Amino acid sequence: MNQKVILKLKALLLNRKREILKQLAHLEMGRDAQKERVIELGDAAQKEDLVRLLDHLVGRGNQKVREIDLALERITAGKYGICEICEKRIEKRRLEAVPVTRFCRKCAQNFEQVQELLQQPRDEIIDDALLDKYRNLLDRSILEGVAQLSIGTDLLDSEDPINK
Repeated sequence: MNQKVILKLKALLLNRKREILKQLAHLEMGRDAQKERVIELGDAAQKEDLVRLLDHLVGRGNQKVREIDLALERITAGKYGICEICEKRIEKRRLEAVPVTRFCRKCAQNFEQVQELLQQPRDEIIDDALLDKYRNLLDRSILEGVAQLSIGTDLLDSEDPINK
């Protein structure tokens, strides 16, 4: 990628960072003002929701700033525009559309699919032999087994906590 395109993208990144930092300062002032505001009891839930929303927006803004900083570091290191996974050049059109991108289009799709799978809850497969071993145990026996697994031996030192 030629130096002129990289300089154009660097200016775009710096301008975007400047805009986000202005927005963050404004959001943080609003959040602090909300936290200090004295309200009636009935409005407490609404205030809490607003503060939580502002916290979320500030967090997202900080994440975007970190992404921009990483892109600027890659420019400095001469690695900007190179996919971090396959190490192929990222298309100029993709960089212009998403200047903070670290991946080519194909690797980004694969990465997003993996992230989506990781966020979905999975059913644990339990060994039938293990189930049979613990199926008919009394509560005390289960506590002893748990204690032996180093979760905590203090359960055994006290009186039976289940039948107390």
